[in-house]
Amino acid sequence: MKHFFLLSLSICLFSIVNAQDSDLPFNKKSIPLNDDRKVSYTLVGEVPNATKDQLYNQALAWISEAFKNDTGVIKLQDKDAGTIIVEGSTEEKYSVKTLGVLVPKKYYQNMKMEFNIKEGRYRMILSSFTIENIAARVGNSYLPSSTHAIEKYYNQVPDSYTFSKLTSLERTQLFSAKTILTTADKFAKATVSSVKSFMTNAANPVKKDDW
Repeated sequence: MKHFFLLSLSICLFSIVNAQDSDLPFNKKSIPLNDDRKVSYTLVGEVPNATKDQLYNQALAWISEAFKNDTGVIKLQDKDAGTIIVEGSTEEKYSVKTLGVLVPKKYYQNMKMEFNIKEGRYRMILSSFTIENIAARVGNSYLPSSTHAIEKYYNQVPDSYTFSKLTSLERTQLFSAKTILTTADKFAKATVSSVKSFMTNAANPVKKDDW
């Protein structure tokens, strides 16, 4: 069972018919890689007045708000160690021109989130991105489902190339890879921003009713 983000964090990208006739702007260096050359986003934050328990509970509260159904979304919850591991998904779509025909593509973007909590500090790592392409029928052709680590698409974007010299198939592959990476990057950065904003309130006292 997939657990989908409820927050409006993901940005779906749509192409127009002639989008692949020109190159998509994309900065490959903007995609962060960890020491294992895997796509990974890290947020380290400090909330000086917050206890470990407050930050831990705040992280759980963010998870509860972020997912449509948080039951089962938490894969590891260890309060003593200050660790929470979550696995979630978003549903994405875009269109790509194949053999002169505009073909809609849908896929699930799966990822892992890990929270590490200490007194007054926390770390959130967003990693283990996989792209799960949904099976589709295009005319008389059937496109089967497939799942790949996002690094496959990262490696499909050359460090340097001349767009005008690419074949139609190479342009299609490049367009898809850039679209998937850009969508993941926007989603990850929006998630980091959301967590950072939410966690700063961990130490705020709860307002009591006057009566």
